Amino acid sequence: MFGNQNSHSGVARKLFSQASELSRLGLDVELVVVCIGDAHYPSYDFLTTYRLDDVPTGDFLGRIRRAREISRIFGKAIGSLGPDDVLYYRYSGSFPLYDPNKFLRRFRACKIVTEHQTKELDEFKLNNDALSYWSDYFFGKLLRKQSDAIIGVTDEITQYEVSRSGDPEKPRLTIGNGFAVQSVSVRQAPHYNNDLHLLCVANVSRWHGLDRLLRGLATYDGMPNVILHIAGDGAELPHLQKLAGDLSISDRVVFHGFTTGKALDALFDQCHIAVGSLGIHRIGLKEASILKAREYCARGIPFIYGISDPDFPSNFPYILHLPADESPIEIEEVLRFAKVVCADPDHPQKMRRYAEEHLDWSVKMKKLKGFLETLVGESGCDSAPEPGSAPLAARGLRGPGGTTLSGAGQGEMPSGSSRERGL
Repeated sequence: MFGNQNSHSGVARKLFSQASELSRLGLDVELVVVCIGDAHYPSYDFLTTYRLDDVPTGDFLGRIRRAREISRIFGKAIGSLGPDDVLYYRYSGSFPLYDPNKFLRRFRACKIVTEHQTKELDEFKLNNDALSYWSDYFFGKLLRKQSDAIIGVTDEITQYEVSRSGDPEKPRLTIGNGFAVQSVSVRQAPHYNNDLHLLCVANVSRWHGLDRLLRGLATYDGMPNVILHIAGDGAELPHLQKLAGDLSISDRVVFHGFTTGKALDALFDQCHIAVGSLGIHRIGLKEASILKAREYCARGIPFIYGISDPDFPSNFPYILHLPADESPIEIEEVLRFAKVVCADPDHPQKMRRYAEEHLDWSVKMKKLKGFLETLVGESGCDSAPEPGSAPLAARGLRGPGGTTLSGAGQGEMPSGSSRERGL
């Protein structure tokens, strides 16, 4: 994980959960994390942490020096692995540029699998990250082509990444994001008889689309009162705070800052409806696998969503799908949705059961384990896993290094690059 994320971020929790579940399933797992600045993580047996100093965004030479150090760490991990090992890498762009003597197939023994959360170029452009954009524009195809397999969190992303690799026969697998369901409690749903409370928990970015919700609140002047709670920080937060003031709705938008533990549990118990991502279309996606949507389901809070998510059926009664465009959110539509779902007192338990059966990492990682074992088991044969097909029967992934998961990210994005797409 490249970034200053703490252990409570959606992306960090995802990586820990993936590694824990693969280890529980019998694989020899090491999670390698490169953290930037002052970040703290739990003491897992499978966790190896490298800590680097933070560098100001404008310090180009400093970023280059840091990139070289990250490249060295990356190369060291690859060099330590043998033919029965897999380096599973959460892709966050081709910057820092990795040493080709380590990444290219002819110079390494292990398999490399890249996991993709987004269409990276579109997201880098949205975030005005020129260095990441141009490095991935020029070198991204090489990195994808040299990987042994590609994992995407939606079919749309998987197909996009395979296309960028230039190899239509590239082994690939689509696995939506999961969630450690037992890590959170089921909320105690509040009565809905006066004000309606909305909750967004996020490391706020432009693709969350909260500006759409603020503009919708500004055009709504009816009853009941609608109050939006935003729990989290992020680059977009100052813009949202200014926008709330400009729209004269500061009394209806509460910025709680980064919130966790019992304070976050209390917010979930207070609020009726959660707010999922409303601006994913801004990074060119038509479907997404958002980490926070899985937490909402596990906690049992219905939510609004501006994107299709393949892990939820189109008629899932606890999601209100809103247009994927720049229009203000229609508050009256949200109120009608809240009235229906809140009328069922058992909706938190029903959502929890769905999360346990479909979204938990125990379900997701069984599929990934089979795919990785097939990939390694085929290394001495003439063929690899069939593109887009289900993995074959599991065969030995018990080499000296086992599976190394390398985390990479910089925040929460639509299950995309360290941004909680988390993203």
